Amino acid sequence: MSGPDAFRAALAALDLPPEWQVEVAIRPRRRKTGIQVNPGGGVAVLIPPTAAPEQVARFVGSHRRWITEKVDTATRLAPDHAVKEFVDGEEFDLLGQRYRLQLVDASPAGAAQLPLITSDGVLSARTQRPELVRRAVIGLYRQVGLAWLRREGRQYELDGHITGLNYAVRDLGRRRWGIYEGPPKHTTTLHWAVFGLPLRLIEYVLVHEQAHATQPSRAAHGHAWKRRMYLWMPDWQHRKAELAEVGRHAWLGDPKSGVPST
Repeated sequence: MSGPDAFRAALAALDLPPEWQVEVAIRPRRRKTGIQVNPGGGVAVLIPPTAAPEQVARFVGSHRRWITEKVDTATRLAPDHAVKEFVDGEEFDLLGQRYRLQLVDASPAGAAQLPLITSDGVLSARTQRPELVRRAVIGLYRQVGLAWLRREGRQYELDGHITGLNYAVRDLGRRRWGIYEGPPKHTTTLHWAVFGLPLRLIEYVLVHEQAHATQPSRAAHGHAWKRRMYLWMPDWQHRKAELAEVGRHAWLGDPKSGVPST
């Protein structure tokens, strides 16, 4: 027995809980054995090519308590994202306000191009195939979100002495709400789906990334970053924990069955 099978056999002898769904992955560039707990609670053991099965088994066994705690947390916070139907009356949250979808054949007289939102809580979109409505709604999130981002981000640029910062709103996948990319891009980007969260959590994601923009060459979440977070948002840790819970139910663009997603 050799390769991954040898490591699986060594780990099987530990009688690990079956719900951990332990996988092994030999990584040529790794120098030390590592453990990764994935969303939902699955466990991946990352193995360097020089490790022996017995060494890996001892390592995993010695971290059993740590794994248990992380799996419990990952299971509790497993994603359970919302899905949407693109029919009249479906509800969408945008910048802390709730809107009811209304499908129309044309823009109201004197109104801007569809889709659009109104002060009385209506999100108007053109009547068309559900997938096209879905794309139009996401486009609206991106448009409204970018305008908000540029407006609200400015105060942190001034206070943090940030110059030449760019902004973007796009799809960042299912595991990131925002990202700051250092020079030469020097860009704060938020996921379009962030703008469907409560406003206090949108603000947290923005402040998180703007704090990175004040010190692009330093440690990502080092002391300087934390000092900036406490200065700008004293309750940031509470909001971070709230985001972990609320965010797992957020709408990330998924349609109900029967509406293909791209």
